[in-house]
Amino acid sequence: MGKSSKEKINYAVELLKQGKTYREIQKELKTQFGSTMSFSTLQKLNQVQEKVIGENSRIQELEQELALFKRLYFELLKKYDSLHEQEDNHNGISKKTK
Repeated sequence: MGKSSKEKINYAVELLKQGKTYREIQKELKTQFGSTMSFSTLQKLNQVQEKVIGENSRIQELEQELALFKRLYFELLKKYDSLHEQEDNHNGISKKTK
């Protein structure tokens, strides 16, 4: 695949991201590169692009979930430490009074 082929693919992907129709993309490719790209190739590129968008969305959801779990973990750990400290203090007082 030559440099112009890679450039053409990258350009087509950018046009897909902009929401251009396949027909509009074909016209722009013809103007920019002097040749077009098959509709099946554009469909494949679009499928890959949609998959990437879906995966990025899922990654963001998982990052938010992870942040929530981290926050809850540290809140729970803090509460545990606090209760454990109170128990130690209580046991220390009980031992002194006996």
